[in-house]
Amino acid sequence: MATAAENKSIKRRSILDAATRLFTDKSVAETAIDEVVQLAGVAKGTFYLYFRDKYDLFDQIVLHRTAEVFAESCKSLRDSIASPAEQFMTLADNIAAYLQKNKKVTALIDRRFSACLTQPMQEENEDLCGAVEHLTDLLSVNVSREEARRQLYILIDMIGSVCCSTILNPHPYGPDEILPTLHTMLYRFFGGGELA
Repeated sequence: MATAAENKSIKRRSILDAATRLFTDKSVAETAIDEVVQLAGVAKGTFYLYFRDKYDLFDQIVLHRTAEVFAESCKSLRDSIASPAEQFMTLADNIAAYLQKNKKVTALIDRRFSACLTQPMQEENEDLCGAVEHLTDLLSVNVSREEARRQLYILIDMIGSVCCSTILNPHPYGPDEILPTLHTMLYRFFGGGELA
């Protein structure tokens, strides 16, 4: 039998999943809270225990989905012996591949990728926390951890925004055209010259 905390988590997750489905099938503006709670199988009052309104719910969805994309995209990097530049290039490729495969999620995230780097999200998601720590370690070789975290925020925001933009609107450049340039920029950021 589930504990009270587990039941709360299950209900909250049901609301998030139902709203994600509705928001991607329709839109936030066209979705009523009544539809969300009906699909989630919870009472309307339960909705308000976890969220102020549907826009707060939308913000929470963006946080959770970006955390999932980021953590999933980092999994292959944990045991990597590749250089930091190569790991960030792989991360960019992984993020682009995930977002291309899940275009409805990409439309929800729409360039708000770095939102998942908040401390509460890291505390809630172990995989995300591990990914952030790993990438911070890669960046903190010659700078403080705080500066490494700022650099990570910028890099993740840049990678996520570029990937979202090129997938959602591939003009003037689509992801296949822009990823080589993104690789070159990441390589240069880590002190490399031109990529071969």
